[in-house]
Amino acid sequence: MQIDPRLLDIDQTADEREPTDVAVDQMAVIVDNLITGYLRNPERTDAMLRRDGLTKTADRLVELFGPNWWERMGNGASRSS
Repeated sequence: MQIDPRLLDIDQTADEREPTDVAVDQMAVIVDNLITGYLRNPERTDAMLRRDGLTKTADRLVELFGPNWWERMGNGASRSS
């Protein structure tokens, strides 16, 4: 497992900052990594969201982009990672 270097940068300045600001920055990095993980392979995103209990998010993506939306996301996207 690798630690995102942005978290290390945030940690280095944490003593000089408000705890709430540190937490917000840390959460932004964590959410960014989660979103990137889900969208890295669009063909698997729907299944991963549903597996992880994020059914409403998966349903919303289908509402927004239509059934099998991941097939229109560019098949090259899943091969580039």
